[in-house]
Amino acid sequence: MFRNPLKLNRRFATVSFSVIVFSAFFIVGVFSKFYKIAEENILQKWQNITVQSAAQVNFYLKTPLDAVNFSSVTLNHMLANGTSHEEALNYLLNETKAYSLIINENNTGIYSYYNGKYLDGSGWIPPDDYESKTRPWYTAALSGKGKPVVSQPFLNLQTNTMMMSVCQLLNDGESVVSMDVFLDSVQNMMEKLARQPEVAVASVINKESYVLADSNPEHVGKNMMELNAQNKFENEHTLFTEEINDDWNLLLVLENHILFKSLKHIYILASGILLFVIVLVFISVLYMNHKYEEARALGNEVKAVANIYVAVAKVSLKTGSIECIRTNEDFDALLEGDFTNFSDRSTHFANIISSEQSRDILKRFMDMSSLEERLKKTSSISQEILDSKGRWLRIRFITVDFSPDNSIHHILWALESIDEDRKQQEKLRKLSETDLMTGITNRGTGELRIRQAISEGKKGMFCLMDADKFKSINDTLGHKVGDEVICAIAECMKNTFRDADIYFRLGGDEYAVFSTGVTTQEIGERIMARFFEQVNKISIPALGERKISISVGISFYPKTNLEGRDGFETLYMRADEGLYKSKKIEGNAFTFVM
Repeated sequence: MFRNPLKLNRRFATVSFSVIVFSAFFIVGVFSKFYKIAEENILQKWQNITVQSAAQVNFYLKTPLDAVNFSSVTLNHMLANGTSHEEALNYLLNETKAYSLIINENNTGIYSYYNGKYLDGSGWIPPDDYESKTRPWYTAALSGKGKPVVSQPFLNLQTNTMMMSVCQLLNDGESVVSMDVFLDSVQNMMEKLARQPEVAVASVINKESYVLADSNPEHVGKNMMELNAQNKFENEHTLFTEEINDDWNLLLVLENHILFKSLKHIYILASGILLFVIVLVFISVLYMNHKYEEARALGNEVKAVANIYVAVAKVSLKTGSIECIRTNEDFDALLEGDFTNFSDRSTHFANIISSEQSRDILKRFMDMSSLEERLKKTSSISQEILDSKGRWLRIRFITVDFSPDNSIHHILWALESIDEDRKQQEKLRKLSETDLMTGITNRGTGELRIRQAISEGKKGMFCLMDADKFKSINDTLGHKVGDEVICAIAECMKNTFRDADIYFRLGGDEYAVFSTGVTTQEIGERIMARFFEQVNKISIPALGERKISISVGISFYPKTNLEGRDGFETLYMRADEGLYKSKKIEGNAFTFVM
């Protein structure tokens, strides 16, 4: 039987047309999907850059905030003890010198309105008409109500750069400690961002749209809304914003024709390939679509998790199954390839993760029987520990979703490294507690520790020490030799007293020590003999044959007949009485005052 060739051609044409139409729609659909994915990836990349840049600016603010906060502790203690303006000024001068070694950015040092008088750690002396209480840093500190705050930034007309004040109200409700910081580094960040061809504008603005730093230095100090109206960024540009410190915003304006330029080349190249290998493309599109949806689902699950987490796992409280979301070698080794029975293994995990001193704390934190109860009123709980390698780690549980019965279904188990933050805080704390010249504890911290020891009922021996005829050394041999003597005596204290003892420099050539557990003259005499032995070994060439001698006054805590009323002040007075008597004796001498 012969077929009609015309019908065959028509059928072929119909089938071919159908295939062409189908292929055309398929290719258009695939390319549209490719284009959308690529566009979202580019936008996500710049969103991440915006977030990271905002985090850098935020970190720039953190160090001066910590500096002011740490300084406020000592100043509050000085206020409570009636410390003089002169001593407070010396403290601010020392703190400014110390923080200049830590804060690499331009700053004016620490200054304070202390007990009715302006004191400046950088040495600046204000004019007679200078009114501290009318300054922006003072009014900003009042609004903070005892917490560190950042004042409204202002434009330095001499350098055309922005500055800000980080300030804090002290406990008396009137005194303030503050530090001015230049925003040069923030300006440099914006200019560096703008060197990328996609960036039209990189700017930091406040809530009133006032420009604090901008890739174009001429825009600093102007209103961003007015600049936007002039340049009309909305039409051919993409804008990203990220909040900084609750008061500022980072703004990135990108040129669309540069931002998406690469997509056109990808589209043309992929079109040619897909026309020849449509089947392969179809499979690839399905695979990529699957991966895209998988990545999107993953993004929803970890939306609340910041990039700082080194490892994250999703745990089902119903089945105990574990799904790794973000991992590293240590985390993989911890799981040992077993992703089941999380509840039964939580104690085992705690034993492996934590150091011995943190083990019991972490076991209680990872107690799965009480976890749901602890998460009832909050979306996450955390615990900071020392891990098995001596590093600081923060463990966190975060609620993900709930079962139909309103019980928690999935949680995130996240591990965050906070070792660097802890080390920085410890470094700042040690600097604030250390006498810069000698390296031993300073007066404010030493007295605070003794008061704490007394409040805890610890008994001990308190000594006041003073170098004999020290003024004549300064007058005849110079302050440099005097400084060597001061440091040498401090070294003798280090070599004599225990780590558990509280020894510190009072100021000048005066020192003090509280030896816990020492309650008899017999032991005290042995300690003093050991100390004087160290003093006799002091060798400073500039002194020649001249020997250093120390006078010491000693008292014990508590004094029996003052039980219940004895305190640091009376302890100090008794030791001072002994020091006065020792001063009348030639050479090394100590006197007990009971």
